[in-house]
Amino acid sequence: MNTNTKRKPIVIANWKLNGGLELICTSVASFIGKHFEADIAICPPYIYMRDMLTFLQHSEISIGSQNVSKFKSGAYTGETSAQMLKEAGCKICLIGHSERRSMFKENNLSCQIKIGNALNHGLMPILCVGENKEEHDAKITKDMIFRQVTECLEGVELDGRKICIAYEPIWAIGTGASATPEIAQDVHSFIRQELIKLYGEETANSIRLLYGGSVTKDNAKDLLAKEDVDGLLVGGASLDPGHFLAICQHASDSSAS
Repeated sequence: MNTNTKRKPIVIANWKLNGGLELICTSVASFIGKHFEADIAICPPYIYMRDMLTFLQHSEISIGSQNVSKFKSGAYTGETSAQMLKEAGCKICLIGHSERRSMFKENNLSCQIKIGNALNHGLMPILCVGENKEEHDAKITKDMIFRQVTECLEGVELDGRKICIAYEPIWAIGTGASATPEIAQDVHSFIRQELIKLYGEETANSIRLLYGGSVTKDNAKDLLAKEDVDGLLVGGASLDPGHFLAICQHASDSSAS
């Protein structure tokens, strides 16, 4: 059981380049009339945001973005700014997801700029950090996490504004492998200590840390039982409405226990 009573659990679904109107409808049906003692958000492809907001307007579920531009406006074809996302009804945005880093060459500096833009427009950034298989095998996980956290947050003033950090071991994403709850807790505790150095104990202890990496309804409860695992970033399992609902219920139960 997560004994921390200060941080409300949060579960975020990242649909990536998946989904459609059928998935939206079945997802909505699964959550009708449901109450959770946890924050729940879904990050669909951009084109479905309005549909999701319409269908979920009477639910507790928030809509988020899978990315946000580092630019505020201008001749940047294909980009979507923080202001546009806020106006579209988004509450949160993922920043620095491993797939954005590896496939689109995003780096810590661009993540830092995106975090500032998101905060300045009332979005809650979800900063993603994690190590790949080579780094994991070389036992330099914490070195990589330290660089990502400190460089992405350099100069970022929170001033009471909210941010989350999601630890996603890249070697576990989409592989079916998952970091053990003990590994997740160890890395999350390390991140918490670095946040204390950056922001002080009170602020650091208010920041929610999520685990993402082959999260399922079968491992969600054990992950959420760890003291510094405050939520989950769910990929493939979120495309199955019943499966995702079960994960959300585990998060709700961990708060109520």
